[in-house]
Amino acid sequence: MKNKQRILVVDDEKSILESLSILLAMDGYEVVTAQSANAVIKLLKTQIFNLIISDVRMPEMSGMDLIKHIKREYKESALNYGKIPVILMTAYSDVKIGIEAIKLGAFDYLTKPLDNEEFRIIIKNALDYFSVLDELNDLKKTGFLRGGIIGSSKAVNSVLNDLNRVSKGFITILLTGESGTGKELAAKLIYEIYSKNSYDSKKIPFVPVNIAAIPDNLVESELFGYAKGTFTGAETDKTGLIKYADGGILFLDEIGDLPMQVQVKLLRILQEKTYRKLGSNKEESLNVKIIAATNKDLPALISEGNFREDLYYRLNKINILMPPLREHKEDLPELIPYFIKKYSKSITSISQEALALLAEYDYPGNVRELENIIERACIYCGGSDTEEEPLLNKYKEIVLDCLPDYILEKNKHDRKENLSSMVYKNIPDTDIRKTDDINMEYYMAEIAGIFENLNKRYGKLTLPDFIKEIEKYIVADRIKKENSKLEAAKTLGLSLRSLRYILSKCGNGR
Repeated sequence: MKNKQRILVVDDEKSILESLSILLAMDGYEVVTAQSANAVIKLLKTQIFNLIISDVRMPEMSGMDLIKHIKREYKESALNYGKIPVILMTAYSDVKIGIEAIKLGAFDYLTKPLDNEEFRIIIKNALDYFSVLDELNDLKKTGFLRGGIIGSSKAVNSVLNDLNRVSKGFITILLTGESGTGKELAAKLIYEIYSKNSYDSKKIPFVPVNIAAIPDNLVESELFGYAKGTFTGAETDKTGLIKYADGGILFLDEIGDLPMQVQVKLLRILQEKTYRKLGSNKEESLNVKIIAATNKDLPALISEGNFREDLYYRLNKINILMPPLREHKEDLPELIPYFIKKYSKSITSISQEALALLAEYDYPGNVRELENIIERACIYCGGSDTEEEPLLNKYKEIVLDCLPDYILEKNKHDRKENLSSMVYKNIPDTDIRKTDDINMEYYMAEIAGIFENLNKRYGKLTLPDFIKEIEKYIVADRIKKENSKLEAAKTLGLSLRSLRYILSKCGNGR
């Protein structure tokens, strides 16, 4: 089923929002409304839209200023809001305002009251325009400029700058960093840039090899090939992967797992540009660029005798360190919508609570782990692109319930630890909360969390009603434990009359 296009309508008049929502919904669009530009700014942090329709004159910030904000703040964003079409509306027909709006980047400018048919045509044209830009943006993301590396943080931009500088003509590059930081994406970006700057009209080969995925006893034959008759079953010559990379780039991922006997042959390629097949005495020449990657500490492996020092210095001519996600979590608002769009057509955003929780997590598995979390959340709460029904109730956004239990539990544990530390550090000695077995601040936070969850699940719940429910439960529970209303009243610090009054609100006041 084709995904509905999402339109955000902004106007400080509720009646206009309602009428436009009905009109757009009749044409099959999904509509989200907001009554101020500031509300729009908050929505853009967690939701994805295809079109914005905004009034010009609004409190706090005008429609003109809203366009300026979007163009400025999302200029380099993966969400492509820098080019999202914005249609402005006004009740005041003014040619100067219309010209200014177009100059600022507005797709069109309409005067109220709107002509429905003209409005429908403009909406379709704007969405068609954005659809083409979106496709071009996707192609750009996978091209040589960013190579699918998402993010606008200082850390990511620094890496992209380094990759662009060294890729036009390099000898050997070593990519280091923790697992899941995007070393393979970086290698592909190097290849794309190098290919683009090559004068060779033929397509330059790119051969990726994951050393860790090949058994140690097969690494040499897979990389360098073997001659006929080298061992039982070798009925013909075998061309090694390294030969397929001749004239191009060989990407050796997990280089730290390369067996020692194979390290010697790789060193010879880097020094002499020649190699021999397994079981052959014939030298073969090779012109290959090498990108190596590892999440291991190669100097430590050298100290342990598991990696050749001379090979390390040959590989480490240019070293680019891929940053862990915990050091650039400001990229989460770009990464998360990118993965949502990749894995779901029904999910279109993430709740503020879920985004805040993900921002507190440290991601030992880095961007790869974040991608897995979002893919799982999209399937669990919204259904995948191939599923008719989700595993849970269908949401249009990722909410807390969609996140893995280990993230929810870690957050709960960290919050308890932080609150405990805060309580015992900041609460005066005379306060009732200063006891080793009761962390009042923690339990109050838990109660507040329960109140918020009940509100989300069952609709609007007032604080007085919530407190009444707590009172009734605690009183009934204490009477059951004391087996006496009088004793229960005493231990709760209530008069018997007050206790009976509380019970009377639940029909149990005898």
